[in-house]
Amino acid sequence: MLKSAFFIEEWTENHPRYSEFLSCLEQTAPDQREFVVGDYSRTHPCYLFVAWQVNAVVGFLRIAVQPIGPEANCPPLYLKGELLTEAKIHAFAVREESRNQGIGTALQRAAIQKARTLGCYQVSSYSLYEKAANHQVKLALGFAAQPEVHGDTIQGVYFVMPLRIPE
Repeated sequence: MLKSAFFIEEWTENHPRYSEFLSCLEQTAPDQREFVVGDYSRTHPCYLFVAWQVNAVVGFLRIAVQPIGPEANCPPLYLKGELLTEAKIHAFAVREESRNQGIGTALQRAAIQKARTLGCYQVSSYSLYEKAANHQVKLALGFAAQPEVHGDTIQGVYFVMPLRIPE
């Protein structure tokens, strides 16, 4: 099967094809919906990257820019008086039939670049342990990984990529 080119664009809720993104979200990652359309998504500035091929949405990645610390019920972190922020990946998926074409990697790279542009200190993400393809993309890009267990049984991996190197 010949694979077609794909394109990555930053979209807002006002994009004329936004409903196509929502359809892709519902079909590929309905468990991530709450991070995109609920009250949770209105807490911090969010940015959406959409991948499309042959005029169809085939993947997406959404980040929220937030202070480092409060999400973990800790005080915000500061460095030399500057509040440190992170671009937290809250939603990420690629349609199964469009995987292994570099789309997920391109979406991650777009988010990393946006985070740098916004002055974020790091990019972070959490993924369930069984999401091995997601882990491979992040590890290949240089994210650090910290396996952890939530509650007694939910195994996952917390990923972090620093964007600034101290002088």
